[in-house]
Amino acid sequence: MNEAAVYIRGWGAVSTLGWSAGDSARRLLAGDVRSAGLCSSSHLVKSEFKAFEVPFDGDPLSKSLAMLDRSMTEAFERGGLSPEEIADSCLLVGTTGGLFIRNEYEFTEFVRQNPDKESPPISCRNRGPGEATEFIAEKYGIAGMTFTLSMACVSSAHALVVALGLLRQGVIRRAIIVGFEPLLNMTLHGFASLLLYDAERCRPFCNTRMGMQIGEGSACIILEAGAGPLASSAGSRYEFLGGYLYNDNTSLTSAGTDGEMVKAVVEEALGRACVTAQDIVAVKAHGTGTRDNDLSEGRGLKKVFGESLPPVISLKGALGHGLGAAGAVETAVWLSCLEEGSLPASFGFSEPDPDIGFAPSTVNLPVRNGCYLFNFFGFGATCTSYVIAKRQADSFGRLWTSL
Repeated sequence: MNEAAVYIRGWGAVSTLGWSAGDSARRLLAGDVRSAGLCSSSHLVKSEFKAFEVPFDGDPLSKSLAMLDRSMTEAFERGGLSPEEIADSCLLVGTTGGLFIRNEYEFTEFVRQNPDKESPPISCRNRGPGEATEFIAEKYGIAGMTFTLSMACVSSAHALVVALGLLRQGVIRRAIIVGFEPLLNMTLHGFASLLLYDAERCRPFCNTRMGMQIGEGSACIILEAGAGPLASSAGSRYEFLGGYLYNDNTSLTSAGTDGEMVKAVVEEALGRACVTAQDIVAVKAHGTGTRDNDLSEGRGLKKVFGESLPPVISLKGALGHGLGAAGAVETAVWLSCLEEGSLPASFGFSEPDPDIGFAPSTVNLPVRNGCYLFNFFGFGATCTSYVIAKRQADSFGRLWTSL
């Protein structure tokens, strides 16, 4: 039995570059990108960390809820979803902290208002990642199955591939995938304690790289099986061809610096998407800026593509590392860049690493129809790779591609 084709019907995102995926893409392509700045959010207990914050005039809890609302509204509007279609959808949320921001905000507000009282403990109090899923389903009237995936940096990337499987099996008709990650004391201090934080800047694949910098964000991507009204305003169609999920049980922190694990994951994703390495137009790399992760991914990509490596681009030098939201946010911004007609440059790179053997693309490139590889290799050796094809629809609804 032939599996149904799965298309991206709509998407939206909020990032440090803008309150929509379109605005984020346009600023990215224009080079209107700033390095991470010292954190200013009122709920953070220390201000010496640098991060890619979303600008907002208000308290951090209100900001996080506004980020969710804006990204989902943009996706619904772009996809033209009716209230009935929203209700008849499956919801998958990828996040690390969920609405744990509520705990941190309440803690700092209590301390600020009660300077003479003992500080209360910051505890989850049943406010883990699943609270965000419950909030979203209730607010938007999503009545289908709900899933929460909290798997560090690959959370929403995993959610996209899981949704693809459910759609192809005919279990669901439509999937709403949300990636959500506000800035948290928990994650800022956690990655700093692991010596994975770069106090200067995020420098993916650069020989001078020292670590990652966190970026907050929210994104929503809508997947649907079949050839319904899925064309974007520009006449393009984006088909989710396939992907692969893997967890390397031999390591708690990385996918192995020899690149073999990355090679195996990428090749499996290509096989499940029914494409070859030669079909890939460009690679949206994970590219965190940490020493081992970039080395692992870089060596793995060289083993897959050899001397025919297509342009490799990391978005984290401009957006920061969105942790659980990275998959959805980076995919949504990438799709909007495709709509604008250009692939974005990588930011933060200045010196090739001889152990990696290539440099990421540092200039905007013209968009081509064809297949794009998306990589995410996270903490705990969680791995996700998937392939999305950009196709062009003519006035009769037929599709063509340069494959």
